[in-house]
Amino acid sequence: MATELDLPTVLFLQKTSYIAGAVTLGYLRLSFSGERGVGLLAVSFLILAAGSTLAGYAELHPALYGVLSLINIACAVLGYCLLSAAFVLVSKPKRKFHPWLVFVPMLGILFAGLVTQFHLNNTYRAVTFTSLGFLAFAATAVVVMRDARREPLPIRKLVAGTLAATSLLSLTMAIEFCFNTFPILGVVDGFSLMIISKFVLAVSIVIFISERQQTEIRQLANRDPLTGLYNRRAFGEIVPSSLQEGDAILFLDIDHFKQLNDHFGHAAGDQVLVMMAQAIQSTTPSSALLARQGGEEFVIFLPAEVGDAKLHAERIRKTVADLHFPAIASEIKVTISVGIARASRQRAGLSEVCRQADRALYLAKTGGRNRVCDADHNSLQQASFG
Repeated sequence: MATELDLPTVLFLQKTSYIAGAVTLGYLRLSFSGERGVGLLAVSFLILAAGSTLAGYAELHPALYGVLSLINIACAVLGYCLLSAAFVLVSKPKRKFHPWLVFVPMLGILFAGLVTQFHLNNTYRAVTFTSLGFLAFAATAVVVMRDARREPLPIRKLVAGTLAATSLLSLTMAIEFCFNTFPILGVVDGFSLMIISKFVLAVSIVIFISERQQTEIRQLANRDPLTGLYNRRAFGEIVPSSLQEGDAILFLDIDHFKQLNDHFGHAAGDQVLVMMAQAIQSTTPSSALLARQGGEEFVIFLPAEVGDAKLHAERIRKTVADLHFPAIASEIKVTISVGIARASRQRAGLSEVCRQADRALYLAKTGGRNRVCDADHNSLQQASFG
């Protein structure tokens, strides 16, 4: 059993690891105040450190053994519940969380201890502690990986793997404590691995938050803040500089947009841009790439496999013409002009195709607006109204 080994040293190292983790996570919480769960994780480490401290005092003060042992196991249960809840919140900050739920297991343990006095038995206490660790870490690992579908950060694999390994370690220790035999892991080895796992988890959370912040920075750099579409910079980075034959570029421009802004205000203009972006996005094929060039101008990359670019352009033009904007008088129709250019063997560069699409857009606007012009035919395609 643990009392026959160098338990005070193990408990001291464990307490030190918890405190070090709490300090690291506390600093992270101050640095990234908007990240939910990090502060809760630091608190869980402090509670686990307090429980470890009480376990040491219980060994040194036999007269207080019963009280300190009960408080120790209650702290351990609360700490693990808080730790699990914290990882769940870090994994998905917008998840609903009911704080009172983490206290239910602890209250159950306190009640069971007062009724049965199970905490006076080292084996029962150790089995309870490690079994709860197994359940908490296993459930949390599943949640962290499940959330990867929404936020596929690379660090999730390390976090989930560490949680799963810690869960397996806790299960192994629980079984060994239950049978009071340690053929796989000695007590000191088991607790040493637990200490290492806590360090890895603390460091992985730092990396987790860092990766999330970097992803958000990239999103801000690549997305138009008003419409949520890719911006011009991102479009140039994502679309290959050398296009395949048949790939098409569409330039779209809102007709008389300055007059809309001047007459109805910039808030109305913003509404037009947002609603139009959503409508165009829903109309274009999933393999297409839509971006806001700036102002009232949009650009679309259509890969050759989606079919006739002119048909897609006409569908988009009509979709926009049928939109109704609450901030604009109902009798006023908002329309767009569209210019199309396709890549060919002689003209494969993205910049050149974009220039041709821009020229076609100019022809569409000078030819009467609310129409599609195809650069390949160097003529105006009259919009079919109705």
